[in-house]
Amino acid sequence: MGSSFVKGHRPGRVPRAVRSEQLLELADRLFAERGFAGASMDELARRAGVSKPVIYDHFGSKDQLFTTCVRRAGEALADQVATAVRKESEPRARLRAGSIAYFQFLQARLRAWAALFAEESRDARFAAEASRIRRRQSDLMISLIAETSGMAPDHGGRLRLEAMTLAIAGAYESLSLWWHEHPGVSPEQLTDWLLDLIWPGLEELTTRLAAAPDGARREEQAHHPA
Repeated sequence: MGSSFVKGHRPGRVPRAVRSEQLLELADRLFAERGFAGASMDELARRAGVSKPVIYDHFGSKDQLFTTCVRRAGEALADQVATAVRKESEPRARLRAGSIAYFQFLQARLRAWAALFAEESRDARFAAEASRIRRRQSDLMISLIAETSGMAPDHGGRLRLEAMTLAIAGAYESLSLWWHEHPGVSPEQLTDWLLDLIWPGLEELTTRLAAAPDGARREEQAHHPA
């Protein structure tokens, strides 16, 4: 397991970057299988064919290793969702495609994902990674809305959009945690349930902002006067 990363290198001669990549790949699988608490460095060392000190030399601690894995997963998740969204042109279809991609990505990582948000209140680094994932989802949704509505990036309603999309990102997160307890539900079914809830309000908000930019700008200025 993970031997493809070190294939061709003699024992004790594996370049540091190659070893780090191998350990991260194996750690991703281990955290996905067992969550944060259930994953042990002894097991990771066994799978990698190294001693525990090698792991700590690369990542410092189990917490730091988990944080690094989460950061990588968050970046990969954003890429997968963005790719799915760009394949569609109609607004609701784009949101549905991105939502399915989101849940499909998490499907094999539910235990690790649940562990991230369970650990969020315990460690500031975990909280920072969770916040970064939420912010990335929000930014992607704002970009999607701007593209489909013709709204300029500096539109006066961006503040409101930011608040609403962060709330929606929280809904995705909560549903993902619920899914951890009900893994038999498909990504497509989760998506359809969620879109039935959020799409009517999001569509109305998008239409309103696109049709009345001056009013939206005045609304934001009323809440945040210069």
